[in-house]
Amino acid sequence: MRRVPPWRDTSESAGMDELPLNSNLLLCHINIAQGFRGGERQTELLVRELSAHRWRQRLVVRAGNPLAQRCADIPLLEVVEVAGNPLAAAIAVPRASLVHAHEARSIYAAWLGSLLHDVPYLFTRRVDNPLRASRFRDAAYRRSGGIVAVSRAVAGEISKRYPGIECRILPDATTRLGHETGASELIRRRYPGKTLIGHAGALEQQQKGQLTIIQAARIAAIERPDWQFLLLGKGRDETRFRAAMQGLANIELVGQVDNVGDWFGAFDLFVFPSLHEGLGSSLLDAMSFGLPIVASRVGGIPEIVEDGVNGLLIEPGDADAFYKAVARLADDAALSGAMRAANPARAAEFSPARMAAAYEATYREILRKANGRAR
Repeated sequence: MRRVPPWRDTSESAGMDELPLNSNLLLCHINIAQGFRGGERQTELLVRELSAHRWRQRLVVRAGNPLAQRCADIPLLEVVEVAGNPLAAAIAVPRASLVHAHEARSIYAAWLGSLLHDVPYLFTRRVDNPLRASRFRDAAYRRSGGIVAVSRAVAGEISKRYPGIECRILPDATTRLGHETGASELIRRRYPGKTLIGHAGALEQQQKGQLTIIQAARIAAIERPDWQFLLLGKGRDETRFRAAMQGLANIELVGQVDNVGDWFGAFDLFVFPSLHEGLGSSLLDAMSFGLPIVASRVGGIPEIVEDGVNGLLIEPGDADAFYKAVARLADDAALSGAMRAANPARAAEFSPARMAAAYEATYREILRKANGRAR
């Protein structure tokens, strides 16, 4: 177990006597995911917002995960790196007032921590996969102080398996991607005369469905030579996708980039043909840039993309419908212009500040109930 560094407060008024009630509590976040994806970005966003509200926090993370380094500068935060298993994470729970588990393995750590140290916990579920029978997960869900779903679609899957468990719906937030206009313009200059159709997500067909983009690019190679598809991200299906793209010059796997916002600022359209999606935080980021959207009608996506208003929805895996939707936005300036005008305001409804405020209310409700039981 490695701790780096203990709670720091970089403000000028760092005296503990000056801190509000939040400083008397220790909120322990657990995220022992292997990689750094949307859930880990949301964890970082929440921890940063809560730090601004003067919460004293601990983040338990798998050793080597970029999340640890990304959060190293957050005041009033202790980062604890552990082996990527629930027991190792549970050992880091003592002295916490409340535990927040952020992904599937982490709820088992929170459950063990509760059994060992009697610490209340809640769990955020971000995927809409059906829940199979599991004795240990049943125990972990039923002992929790609260279950949070990022969309109604996710909550529906939870309710199917656990009809008696109350599930709060707290959507993810926009990432607040920074960008430089000049950097975005330099990206556009690489593709003169092209309509830039962007996508961001892990390269995993089973969830993100990028073969639909590749199939549409093959149609467009003949019918719309002015289109260029640009896919940001990396993942286990990269080799498979490169094979499927053979012979196509109008689609590029850009890879993992640090300046995601600069790329979003260069895109003309954003596409998101997922086969499964709890919500789709990348869509929120695309909206914040005012990008017209083509996305799949799956999971929580229809809860943030209204067909014909701020995007177009297609059935998952339908490459022909996907191609036609992209063509419609590319050719209908009035429709795409209306979406560009609507989407920033829509994205503002999912601010990190709003997400943090909703979680704060949830934390305090769980703590009040836990304190009442203790009495």
